[in-house]
Amino acid sequence: MGEQPIVLLKGRTDAFNNMALEETLKWIEKISCHMASELDFLKEYEIEHVEVVGELLNEETINRFKGLALSLKFPYKNYKSCVNASTQEILEQGLLVQSWSSLGSLLESTLQMFMAFYYRFYIKSEWYKWEKEAINQIKDVLMGSFKENLEDIVKQNEANGEKGITNAVKKSFIIKAKEILKQKSDLPKIERITLSDLIDFYFCENVLESKDYGKEDLQKIRDYRNAIHAFQKRVIGSWDDYNNYLKDVIMLTIDILYRLPDLPVEEPIPDWYHNGKTEIIMQENKWFDYHLGVNIAQANS
Repeated sequence: MGEQPIVLLKGRTDAFNNMALEETLKWIEKISCHMASELDFLKEYEIEHVEVVGELLNEETINRFKGLALSLKFPYKNYKSCVNASTQEILEQGLLVQSWSSLGSLLESTLQMFMAFYYRFYIKSEWYKWEKEAINQIKDVLMGSFKENLEDIVKQNEANGEKGITNAVKKSFIIKAKEILKQKSDLPKIERITLSDLIDFYFCENVLESKDYGKEDLQKIRDYRNAIHAFQKRVIGSWDDYNNYLKDVIMLTIDILYRLPDLPVEEPIPDWYHNGKTEIIMQENKWFDYHLGVNIAQANS
């Protein structure tokens, strides 16, 4: 056996694990708003793809994100303020749907904003794209033998008066297939990527390698977010579930803050930047226990 890797490990303290939902909501609001302000501020020092980054992280985008973070607390406040027990029970499902929907949107926007800030790295990624050779091979078959077979079936149906593939169905299918091939030729625009695909990108590209939350945790938020389709049979996470997954997003957002560049040394540090970052770091020291140890997952791999 070789030497086991010694790494810096992070454990959740009781202060973090036992943090009540009201407190969690307060901190996710504070940390998310600071991240948005920091991204908005630091983008001015980017020298590559300035126009694209500026358009993605514009004033409207930043303010909408902050508004979302600030509004997260209201469904739970409304739930707690309801004094009628029977009404509260009925309201709970609707307010949980609102909460998960907002959290899913916040997570989606958080991932999009970080990706937009580091746009220069995103456009170098081959994620989502199919190889040019694969696209050309599919296109050759689609517009060749496959299309001919469809046309033969259409002619047979028309000649025999049978139901099945019509010329309109064939055209519609070919158009949609071409659209898929076109989509797979290029990276999607950041503002158009779905939450599920965003999560896939971050983990497939090893942007996020945290042992404190995984791909399945973030996908669970996405699943609960889909409870907004209320008429379909859905499992809606409880308030305790909501609190736990809020904490995952807090950890993710803190990780993102540590991945942002420092201010240029010649630039003065604004008070809001210093005070906000200091408060978050001090709180993080209460939430997490950092220590050297063996990473079991790496040691066993």
